[in-house]
Amino acid sequence: MFFCESFAASLPLPELLKSHGTVLKERYSYYIDFLFFKRLAEAELSFSATGQTNLYQAELIGRTLGVAAWLTNERTQRYTSLMERLPDGRMRSLIYESQILKKKHNTWKDRRKRYRFDYQSNKIFQEKFREGTHYPGQVYLMPESADPVDMLTALYNVRLGIYGELRTGARLRVPSFSSKGLNEIIIDVLNPEDQSIKRLFPSGGSVLKVWIDPEVFDSSGNAIYVWLNKSGIPEKGVIEDVIGMGDLYGYMRTGSALSFEEALQ
Repeated sequence: MFFCESFAASLPLPELLKSHGTVLKERYSYYIDFLFFKRLAEAELSFSATGQTNLYQAELIGRTLGVAAWLTNERTQRYTSLMERLPDGRMRSLIYESQILKKKHNTWKDRRKRYRFDYQSNKIFQEKFREGTHYPGQVYLMPESADPVDMLTALYNVRLGIYGELRTGARLRVPSFSSKGLNEIIIDVLNPEDQSIKRLFPSGGSVLKVWIDPEVFDSSGNAIYVWLNKSGIPEKGVIEDVIGMGDLYGYMRTGSALSFEEALQ
């Protein structure tokens, strides 16, 4: 039912993180379907070095297309994360921002939330923005046991194997947060040979069932399914019960990895 239109073979993420802490640039584009309606939206996931040692930026952006754009007021959702790679190899969040942009009565409405991670004070500072106006948010105390991460930092840590091996039956618990406070992202590694899984995803690779706070994707709280191909690249996914839409099916449209020199251009 869902097909990857074109795919440029890429290396697993651990092999990309080389050359004195720098990284090859990744950029993957996706289409999103709903029921029998094709390409209702598009998305792009990117990850690159910032040019500063051990600092990286990831971005996930999705926008509705065609009739869906008209029905959702040309809605665009954008998530960005600035992260730092530590000596033990893991990534930790520095700044995470989510944005919802849509048009209402011919006027663009811009809503943002930003989280700053201050490891000296051991606190996360929330900031809110509406049409450019800044509103102070909540302050969260970070636990001493583990650094909470945003969903994008969590994704790259999972791909790096920081939380454990992606073996069938494993459950990974990732310290995270939402506007309600500290929580966990729970990741179950499913059996790819299960018939209900084979219906949605190709054989090989890893199928992850991810439980994440529903406010992230405006869902009702059900799971997200992600298929990582044999190189550990997220190639397909399903978000259950998105408010106003139902189940959304995403599949890779194009993918590429650039050399570090090209990534800095």
